[in-house]
Amino acid sequence: MSDHAPAAVASAATPADLTAFLHEQIPLTAAMSLRVTHADEAALAIDAPLTPNRNPHGTVFGGSLATLAIVAGWTLLYRALGRSGLAAALVIQHVECDYLAPADRAFRAAARLPEAWPHFLETLRAKGRARCEVAVQLFCDGRLVLTAKARYAARL
Repeated sequence: MSDHAPAAVASAATPADLTAFLHEQIPLTAAMSLRVTHADEAALAIDAPLTPNRNPHGTVFGGSLATLAIVAGWTLLYRALGRSGLAAALVIQHVECDYLAPADRAFRAAARLPEAWPHFLETLRAKGRARCEVAVQLFCDGRLVLTAKARYAARL
Protein backbone atom coordinates (compact mmCIF):
# COMPACT_ATOMS: atom_id res chain seq x y z
CA MET A 1 0.00 0.00 0.00
CA SER A 2 2.98 2.29 0.20
CA ASP A 3 2.43 3.39 -3.40
CA HIS A 4 -0.84 5.09 -2.50
CA ALA A 5 -1.42 7.78 0.08
CA PRO A 6 -4.52 7.45 2.26
CA ALA A 7 -6.06 10.17 0.10
CA ALA A 8 -6.52 7.53 -2.60
CA VAL A 9 -8.82 5.61 -0.29
CA ALA A 10 -10.47 8.69 1.14
CA SER A 11 -11.23 9.92 -2.34
CA ALA A 12 -12.88 6.63 -3.29
CA ALA A 13 -16.28 8.27 -3.49
CA THR A 14 -18.33 5.13 -3.94
CA PRO A 15 -18.28 1.64 -2.50
CA ALA A 16 -17.42 0.38 -6.02
CA ASP A 17 -14.33 2.64 -6.12
CA LEU A 18 -13.26 1.41 -2.71
CA THR A 19 -13.79 -2.21 -3.77
CA ALA A 20 -11.60 -1.67 -6.85
CA PHE A 21 -8.90 -0.11 -4.66
CA LEU A 22 -8.92 -3.11 -2.30
CA HIS A 23 -8.84 -5.62 -5.16
CA GLU A 24 -5.86 -3.84 -6.73
CA GLN A 25 -3.89 -3.28 -3.54
CA ILE A 26 -4.76 -6.44 -1.58
CA PRO A 27 -5.15 -9.27 -4.13
CA LEU A 28 -6.62 -11.63 -1.54
CA THR A 29 -9.72 -9.41 -1.42
CA ALA A 30 -10.31 -10.06 -5.12
CA ALA A 31 -9.81 -13.81 -4.67
CA MET A 32 -12.39 -13.72 -1.87
CA SER A 33 -14.75 -11.61 -4.06
CA LEU A 34 -15.12 -9.02 -1.29
CA ARG A 35 -17.34 -6.07 -2.13
CA VAL A 36 -17.71 -2.86 -0.16
CA THR A 37 -21.43 -2.25 0.18
CA HIS A 38 -21.46 0.75 2.52
CA ALA A 39 -18.90 3.39 3.39
CA ASP A 40 -19.51 6.65 5.20
CA GLU A 41 -17.44 8.79 7.55
CA ALA A 42 -18.02 6.55 10.58
CA ALA A 43 -18.94 3.09 9.31
CA LEU A 44 -18.13 0.48 6.71
CA ALA A 45 -19.72 -2.76 5.48
CA ILE A 46 -18.10 -5.36 3.26
CA ASP A 47 -19.87 -8.41 1.80
CA ALA A 48 -18.45 -11.69 0.54
CA PRO A 49 -20.05 -14.72 -1.14
CA LEU A 50 -19.83 -18.29 0.09
CA THR A 51 -18.37 -20.01 -3.00
CA PRO A 52 -14.78 -18.65 -3.07
CA ASN A 53 -14.66 -18.79 0.74
CA ARG A 54 -16.14 -22.20 1.44
CA ASN A 55 -14.61 -25.09 3.32
CA PRO A 56 -15.23 -28.85 2.82
CA HIS A 57 -18.30 -28.63 5.08
CA GLY A 58 -20.13 -26.19 2.80
CA THR A 59 -19.70 -23.31 5.23
CA VAL A 60 -17.37 -20.30 5.21
CA PHE A 61 -13.75 -21.10 6.02
CA GLY A 62 -12.78 -19.61 9.39
CA GLY A 63 -9.78 -17.89 7.83
CA SER A 64 -12.06 -16.07 5.40
CA LEU A 65 -14.20 -14.82 8.28
CA ALA A 66 -11.13 -13.58 10.17
CA THR A 67 -9.67 -12.01 7.02
CA LEU A 68 -12.88 -10.13 6.28
CA ALA A 69 -12.90 -8.78 9.85
CA ILE A 70 -9.27 -7.59 9.52
CA VAL A 71 -9.87 -6.02 6.09
CA ALA A 72 -13.01 -4.23 7.29
CA GLY A 73 -11.24 -2.66 10.27
CA TRP A 74 -8.18 -1.77 8.24
CA THR A 75 -10.20 -0.17 5.44
CA LEU A 76 -12.31 1.82 7.88
CA LEU A 77 -9.21 3.25 9.61
CA TYR A 78 -7.23 3.79 6.41
CA ARG A 79 -10.07 5.79 4.87
CA ALA A 80 -10.46 7.84 8.04
CA LEU A 81 -6.72 8.56 8.10
CA GLY A 82 -6.97 9.82 4.52
CA ARG A 83 -9.87 12.10 5.39
CA SER A 84 -7.74 13.44 8.24
CA GLY A 85 -4.91 14.21 5.82
CA LEU A 86 -2.49 11.70 7.37
CA ALA A 87 -0.33 9.45 5.18
CA ALA A 88 0.40 6.77 7.78
CA ALA A 89 1.53 3.19 7.38
CA LEU A 90 -1.27 1.13 8.92
CA VAL A 91 -0.89 -2.56 9.83
CA ILE A 92 -2.76 -5.14 11.85
CA GLN A 93 -1.03 -5.77 15.16
CA HIS A 94 -3.37 -8.19 16.92
CA VAL A 95 -6.77 -9.73 16.35
CA GLU A 96 -9.04 -11.84 18.54
CA CYS A 97 -12.01 -13.59 16.97
CA ASP A 98 -14.93 -15.40 18.55
CA TYR A 99 -16.64 -17.76 16.13
CA LEU A 100 -20.28 -17.86 17.22
CA ALA A 101 -22.03 -19.79 14.45
CA PRO A 102 -21.27 -21.22 11.01
CA ALA A 103 -21.90 -19.06 7.96
CA ASP A 104 -23.46 -21.07 5.14
CA ARG A 105 -24.08 -18.33 2.57
CA ALA A 106 -22.98 -14.78 1.80
CA PHE A 107 -21.62 -12.95 4.82
CA ARG A 108 -21.03 -9.32 5.83
CA ALA A 109 -18.58 -7.44 8.04
CA ALA A 110 -19.68 -4.26 9.78
CA ALA A 111 -17.30 -1.85 11.52
CA ARG A 112 -17.59 1.62 13.06
CA LEU A 113 -14.92 4.08 14.10
CA PRO A 114 -14.25 3.63 17.81
CA GLU A 115 -14.91 6.34 20.39
CA ALA A 116 -11.13 6.53 20.88
CA TRP A 117 -10.60 7.73 17.27
CA PRO A 118 -9.93 11.40 18.21
CA HIS A 119 -7.37 10.31 20.82
CA PHE A 120 -5.72 8.00 18.27
CA LEU A 121 -5.37 10.92 15.81
CA GLU A 122 -4.01 13.21 18.52
CA THR A 123 -1.43 10.60 19.57
CA LEU A 124 -0.44 9.87 15.98
CA ARG A 125 0.10 13.55 15.24
CA ALA A 126 2.03 14.17 18.47
CA LYS A 127 4.19 11.04 18.60
CA GLY A 128 4.24 9.86 14.99
CA ARG A 129 2.76 6.49 15.97
CA ALA A 130 -0.38 5.21 17.63
CA ARG A 131 -2.57 2.16 18.08
CA CYS A 132 -6.31 1.84 17.61
CA GLU A 133 -8.69 -1.01 18.41
CA VAL A 134 -11.72 -1.63 16.21
CA ALA A 135 -14.64 -3.93 16.95
CA VAL A 136 -15.95 -5.79 13.90
CA GLN A 137 -19.04 -7.95 13.63
CA LEU A 138 -19.76 -10.50 10.90
CA PHE A 139 -23.27 -11.53 9.97
CA CYS A 140 -24.76 -14.27 7.81
CA ASP A 141 -28.43 -14.13 6.95
CA GLY A 142 -29.01 -11.66 9.80
CA ARG A 143 -27.24 -13.89 12.38
CA LEU A 144 -24.13 -12.75 14.21
CA VAL A 145 -21.48 -15.34 13.30
CA LEU A 146 -18.23 -13.72 14.45
CA THR A 147 -17.07 -10.90 16.66
CA ALA A 148 -13.54 -9.55 16.41
CA LYS A 149 -11.38 -7.06 18.24
CA ALA A 150 -8.60 -5.92 15.96
CA ARG A 151 -5.75 -3.64 17.02
CA TYR A 152 -3.99 -1.67 14.29
CA ALA A 153 -0.72 0.21 14.54
CA ALA A 154 -0.04 3.37 12.55
CA ARG A 155 3.21 5.21 11.95
CA LEU A 156 3.84 8.48 10.13
